Order: sequence, then C-alpha cells, then structure tokens
Amino acid sequence: MIDNWFQKSELKKAINNLVRKLLLGRISANSLTIIGLVFGLLSALFLFLSGIIDVVLECIIISTILMSLSFFIDILDGAVARMEEPTTFGGILDIFCDRTVEIFILLAIVSTDPIHLMWPGLFSLSAIILCITIFLIVGGVVKEENLKEQQKIIYYSKGLIERTETFIFLICITLLVPLRVLLLWIFAILIFITAILRFRDSYIMFYSKKK
Repeated sequence: MIDNWFQKSELKKAINNLVRKLLLGRISANSLTIIGLVFGLLSALFLFLSGIIDVVLECIIISTILMSLSFFIDILDGAVARMEEPTTFGGILDIFCDRTVEIFILLAIVSTDPIHLMWPGLFSLSAIILCITIFLIVGGVVKEENLKEQQKIIYYSKGLIERTETFIFLICITLLVPLRVLLLWIFAILIFITAILRFRDSYIMFYSKKK
C-alpha cells in the first residue's frame, strides 16, 4: 500500500536524484543490498541482547537505528538497480536479504519474551512463508512484458502488508515493549490476510479471466 504510493510520490524523485548524484557509478546495487543485510542482522543482534543484558533501552535504541538504516539502504539499492538496469540475481538477492532480515528480527523479538511471544511469532513466520510462496509462484508464471512494465525481475503484486508496512510494524514492535504481544498478533493476521488477497489475485489473473 505505502510502497505503491511511494512509487508515484515526489519523495521517490528526490531519492532518485540523491542516488544519481552520490551513488550511481560508485557502488553497485548488490553491494548496497549486502550492506543493508549486515545492518539488519546487527539490528536483530542488539534486539536479542536487549532480552539478556541490563542495558535494555540502549540496545533497543541501537536496534531501531540499525533497522532504519537497513530499510533506507534497501530503498537506495532499488533506486540504483533501476538506474543500472535490474538483473535476475540482483532481484533474487534483494528478496533473500529482505526476508532474512525480517525473519531474524522476528526471532530476536520472540527471544525477548518467548513465553508470551512464541505463538504470535510462529504465526507471523508461518504467514510470511505462505505469503512469499504465493508471491514467488505467481512471479514465476507472469509474462515477461508485465515485468518490463514494473521494472522488476519478479512480478510484484500489491498487498495489504508490503515492505514499508513490515518495517513500520517491526519498528513499533521493537519500541513499544508493553504492546509487543498485541502488535505481533495484528502483524501476523495482516500478513495472513495479504497471503489470502494474493491468492485471490492469482485466481482472478489465471483462472476466472479464462472462463
């Protein structure tokens, strides 16, 4: 939802101008993706440490900063990739790194209070698996011309919870410790609904239109 708005916003143009001036030709999209992965994993590490050492607030703040940097770099690598022309491996690497960061952050969140967070955490991870499975299956069969229109290596159907919404939820879950159980359940349910909506879209795209 927010990602779709971003694609048409002035903010995207500003970021593209920034990338063109400062990054294009100096660093590759794949290198940025790896840097974003490192920041994301460090964010998960500090979040995990917040559950086992006394400096809880400091770890949470550091984790939030690193998570924000990881997300911002993910925006930059997409902009660089579009300007350089996307590659198949780059698209695969980006998806792999995004999901890796999300999974490790969710595991770190659950580790801070496993008794109360285990079930919403498991439901979240299961919903992510279901969602990404449908996403990849649909992406594997969509025609090449649709990919060119979207400037993406893998077809990306719009959903209720996309990358930006996921980032917002993870930030909120990280910062709002007393509300973690509630927010994690809401997050899990919304991801599951997203999977169902993408399944519905695949039905419309590949079955109902052929009747």
